[in-house]
Amino acid sequence: MTNSEPMLSFSSLVACARERFVQLSDPRKRVTDDSYPLVDAVTSALAMFHFQDPSLLQFQKALEDSERVSNLSTMFQVSKVPKSSQMRTILDGVSPAEILPVFDDVFRRVDAGKLLHKFRCLSGRYLFLLDASEYFSSKKRSCPGCLKAVQQDGSVRYHHNILQVALANPGFPQVLPITAEEIRQLDGKDKQDCEINAAMRLIPRLVASHPHMDIVIVADGLYSHVPFVQLLRQHGVSFILVAKPGDHVALFEDLKGLREAGAVGRIERTDRKGRRHLYEYCHEVSLRSDAKEKVNWFSYRLINENGEVGYQNTWITDLRVTAQNVEELAEAGRSRWKIENENFNTLKNQGYHIEHNFGHGKTHLSYIMFLLNLLAFTIHQILEVRDVLLQKVYKKIGSRKEMWVQIRALVDLIVFDSWKDLLRFILDKRFRRSFQLTGRWNSFNDRGF
Repeated sequence: MTNSEPMLSFSSLVACARERFVQLSDPRKRVTDDSYPLVDAVTSALAMFHFQDPSLLQFQKALEDSERVSNLSTMFQVSKVPKSSQMRTILDGVSPAEILPVFDDVFRRVDAGKLLHKFRCLSGRYLFLLDASEYFSSKKRSCPGCLKAVQQDGSVRYHHNILQVALANPGFPQVLPITAEEIRQLDGKDKQDCEINAAMRLIPRLVASHPHMDIVIVADGLYSHVPFVQLLRQHGVSFILVAKPGDHVALFEDLKGLREAGAVGRIERTDRKGRRHLYEYCHEVSLRSDAKEKVNWFSYRLINENGEVGYQNTWITDLRVTAQNVEELAEAGRSRWKIENENFNTLKNQGYHIEHNFGHGKTHLSYIMFLLNLLAFTIHQILEVRDVLLQKVYKKIGSRKEMWVQIRALVDLIVFDSWKDLLRFILDKRFRRSFQLTGRWNSFNDRGF
């Protein structure tokens, strides 16, 4: 074990989160000695998402007549777990602005723990993928922050959307959530919030949190327009943004002239499967007709062995494009899908139940629940890389879904001193025998196992 590993252990990451939660402003007007500590309410919700309970109701049921409460104490340092209604009431008033810095806290540990280098690419730069998704939808339940969508039948659908940034490397399987910006109905605004406005708010905050990083924003065609490009340049942030012909008539008209003048570079290679990879690139192309905003442009097209186009896309960037780096730039541009596949798809379909209504509330509850779920996912992503025991457990069980089913069953039946002991229990028969010898397995045996 290296000296850097403990900093990214489960217990260290939970302690990091609790250090932030202790600083939260308590929204309750009256707090007594009998009240549930705010830090316990927030940490209990984080524990629920860590163990991937499918609902708050299931989480509360797990706390009844089981050892789960004791495990929340040993693993998460929770002293008092509130009931579901109390948890929702407490969390509803918590400020998201006070929760969000926990992602910066975790990121600093990732940096100090020598994990950040795995995400480095493009000569020392870091790809920050930017994309939005919906995480709540209902025709019956709403709050003042809900966005509204009028359906064809005249009914109104209420929903919450999120804009998220995730750190990724095309050659590395994990993604690391960096921060988020809620897309919500803003107080005093008649016009609804939208993804691009949320991005305009997020970028200054992102740069302020990571002033020494060489950031490259990777995003879809919604962002490849002058106002957003200017904002990125003002903040010293590089970009790789999808730019399709239908959305950029002036750019592709300018590109046509540059192509005729021989200013467009082109390289082609054929791989072992007989597929052709075609790259084109050009510098100083006008982003719009007034020619005031110049960008560099590149494209990638994959032709399969049957002569059919398997993939094609075009991007704009402020980075210099050459025959030596255009392939790497195209890989970086294509990595935009990692935030959809490895991030949003995992949150929605791989046990995090992000679209389930864990609680809506009257102010911030829905968003707070999302952020705590995202934090649990972030911790899991780190542990997948650094927790050797967790890697062995996953290899032994073979399915992440089944792994969490077994973990939930165990924490409901046996009290473990730590997360590490839980994993050792799954892996090591001799360690399981020690539980029997010390009587710590009594509750497990009493239930007929």
